[in-house]
Amino acid sequence: MTPDPKTDDTPDQQPQEVPHTILTKREKSFMTFLLSLIGVASAMSMPIYWVALTEMKKKFGVTEEQINLTVVAYLILQSVSPVFFSTATDYVGRRPVVLVCLLGGLAINIALAVSNAYWMIILFRCLLASFVSPLISIDSSIVSDFTTRRDRGGYNGTVNGFLLVGQGFSPFFGALVDSGWDWRAIFYFCAIIDGVLLVVAFICLPETKRSIVGNMSVRPDHWYHRAPILLYFGNRLSDTSKSTVEHVDLPTYNPLRTVMIVKYPQVSMVLIPSSLIFATWTISQASFSTELSESYGFSTLKIGICFFAPGVATVLGAIISGRVLDFAYNNLRRKHIQSESAQPLNIIKARVQYFFIPSLVCAAASVVFGWCFQKKENVAVILVMSFLITFSTMFPMNAVPTLLIDMFPGQSGSVASLNNLGRCGMATIFMACLSRMGKAMNLGGTYTLMAGLIMLGNISVYALLARSSKILADVERRKQELDDK
Repeated sequence: MTPDPKTDDTPDQQPQEVPHTILTKREKSFMTFLLSLIGVASAMSMPIYWVALTEMKKKFGVTEEQINLTVVAYLILQSVSPVFFSTATDYVGRRPVVLVCLLGGLAINIALAVSNAYWMIILFRCLLASFVSPLISIDSSIVSDFTTRRDRGGYNGTVNGFLLVGQGFSPFFGALVDSGWDWRAIFYFCAIIDGVLLVVAFICLPETKRSIVGNMSVRPDHWYHRAPILLYFGNRLSDTSKSTVEHVDLPTYNPLRTVMIVKYPQVSMVLIPSSLIFATWTISQASFSTELSESYGFSTLKIGICFFAPGVATVLGAIISGRVLDFAYNNLRRKHIQSESAQPLNIIKARVQYFFIPSLVCAAASVVFGWCFQKKENVAVILVMSFLITFSTMFPMNAVPTLLIDMFPGQSGSVASLNNLGRCGMATIFMACLSRMGKAMNLGGTYTLMAGLIMLGNISVYALLARSSKILADVERRKQELDDK
């Protein structure tokens, strides 16, 4: 019997009528919501205390450049840590790594809250990044386990988009907490969130790795893969023969091998442009907080309220970009079927054909953002530009990890961590240079430079689209050669 695709409780079906996942649409939505919350908690750990940087600078008696090092240190570990943790999920499963990361976040946030020395802030910020930042890329890996190319853009777009909501709105929450208590309360607030999510994830987050539980109808062998929510699945855990388990021959665990994926042109040619856009957005958020405080004399709470503009942009951008990705894929797939072409679907074109539009908007808004701050123009204009920068960042942040997972489905943890390494590594470089760039070129020149780099990145994406058919043909040929051996 063919299931009704309109029914909310119907799992996706493959052509062989074997469910790709036993999750219904409603359950996939719940998983997406839970992963989004975990992503938000992870993402908010970086900027939530930015509104208190001036207060902490006075508390520890350090310079602006020194207090900015707490941000740079976090970004460095945020770049590197997922390479180890996210790659590990391809070997030991998703659930145990998520729980370890949340537990680490809980403990280290408490340590930050009681720190009384500058060096301790640096140390614990590095440790915090090591544990909580991998959750972002792990989220993408989990989504790839229960979705197919047809709907992955929407679900992955929602998760990847809403994790940036954490970065967009967290300064506002940080401002509220700081205004009510002090900067230490910000870290207690983060610890409470991590603790609550740890309990929820322990109960409600099942193992999804397809080499362990197949389409999730396989009961896991190890205790750390078994979540209490498996009792809810009941008779659906019926694959006792493990026929749906996908056996993937992975090489010996070596996190550094993840970096080697960048040698493929389809990876580096989208990773670099999207990373430049993410870096522009990251430093704009930092400038937003600092300049409103120092140049406009805004209070911590008022600065937090101003962060509503980029916060709303993350929500709208996450929803719209996910739908655009699904529309682009399904539209191209329909045309491909109608053409009866013998060639495989051009997944590169399906994911990044609209890359130019948001990148152009981001570049233009960055120029106006920088010069308005330099000339001390009306804050309303700056809020609009911050909204546009954030909104336009959502599409590349969703499209690129979706494409990488499509291209390397058996290594979703590795490619998701590589995406994180690229964008956070780029953000680290420019964040470390932001103060010096501002002194040398002023804010107008700084953001004009970033806009120029974004436009140069568009050339890379254009070249990728122009060569996409040849690149995909080479990929298929290499796969065939491996299969024949």
